[in-house]
Amino acid sequence: MISAVKPAIQAARSPAHRWILPLILGVAMMAVLSAQSPGDPVVDWPSVDSPTIASPSDAVPTAGMTLTSKEVSSLELESPAPIETVVVESLTEPVGAESSISYTRHQVMQWAYQNSPEANMIDQESRAVACGVDCDDDDAVCQLRLIRSVLAEIALGRRSDDAADAAKAYDRLLAAQLGKQIARQGIEVQNRLIDLANEADRLGVPDGNVLQLQQAKLVWQDMEVQQTFATQKLRQELARRTGRPESEVAIAVTIDSLQSTESVDAGSSVAIALENRNDLKAVKQLCAGMRTCNLSSARQLMGALSPGAGLAIASATGKKLFSCFSPDSNTSDLNCRRQQCSLLRESLSDVIRNETLQSVLDVRLANARLGLIDRQLQWAEERLAETTAAIELDQQPVGSDDLIRLELAKLRGDQLVRQLDVSLAITEWKRVQGIVLE
Repeated sequence: MISAVKPAIQAARSPAHRWILPLILGVAMMAVLSAQSPGDPVVDWPSVDSPTIASPSDAVPTAGMTLTSKEVSSLELESPAPIETVVVESLTEPVGAESSISYTRHQVMQWAYQNSPEANMIDQESRAVACGVDCDDDDAVCQLRLIRSVLAEIALGRRSDDAADAAKAYDRLLAAQLGKQIARQGIEVQNRLIDLANEADRLGVPDGNVLQLQQAKLVWQDMEVQQTFATQKLRQELARRTGRPESEVAIAVTIDSLQSTESVDAGSSVAIALENRNDLKAVKQLCAGMRTCNLSSARQLMGALSPGAGLAIASATGKKLFSCFSPDSNTSDLNCRRQQCSLLRESLSDVIRNETLQSVLDVRLANARLGLIDRQLQWAEERLAETTAAIELDQQPVGSDDLIRLELAKLRGDQLVRQLDVSLAITEWKRVQGIVLE
């Protein structure tokens, strides 16, 4: 279970289709996604805790829990401390006006949609191209109209991808906070077992193995440390993606739960994707707007949408290889480009259809695996109830119920991982349909 919770700190999967934009005048667009500017203050990221789980039975519906924050945890590793000391110490944070800041998933996605660095650069490039066009030149206006319509769809696609990535980071943050609660619950149960083992050793009962229990407790502490740092890293990622101040994101309360869905329909999902995907819309805009007056721009746009397309091979008449980039009103060339654009549209439609069907299967798989772990949890809770009743009748030794509670904590960790898988699969399913913010 400990290794299973680790995906909460992994980065979001990159979108299946990334745009290559040679029209952006050689600007390295991905450089905008790198480090913050030198003038920005560096925030020492606190870990915002959620309410601790009162009892094992209260922790079952983790998808419906509300996360609030009143504490900040800092890591202090001191060599003189005994091995039993909890590595992560909780420090109380003064509650002020800023502690009331809360984020929803939809808010985070909207901020990331507006803050998308690549999309903003594409929009700036489109405006810059428009500024350099002579409005009295009909051919130049014709080319500008095509370029701006295609670039607008490309920019919208990048915004949707960035919004989906922000939603995945938000869900991972929720999972990291809940994982920290589960780790603390495991530590509490482990402490009770250690106390029972110490008592058994004092009374001369040979069943208590204190050293082994202390080693097991370190595993739970390691999980708590991982989730603490995961929370800090994910808050920093959210600040970068949304453009919100780091000091604000560091104390913001996440109030949504992990996403869930009962079923998804493959046929309607494919239909929605073919209707809404911005990359397919960009190709359709290119095909519909291709004219003799904008053939030169159409070649370059086609190369941007599909690397390798748009280059005219040199003919036997002695044309230079790159002469296709000069203005050309050849009707046969226009017809060839339209056919090529139609092939590109059909090929991209097949890719989108396959991506959508794959995302539908991912959602169904995640739901099926979550159902299995829910059944295991139900059986473990029934065993706990039976063992507790047997202890009251002196039919089971004291501490046997805590062993089952420890097993429940591990199962809840597995359940949390699978709930996260469901939520991430739903976000990806929406992304490939082009309905991220709907």
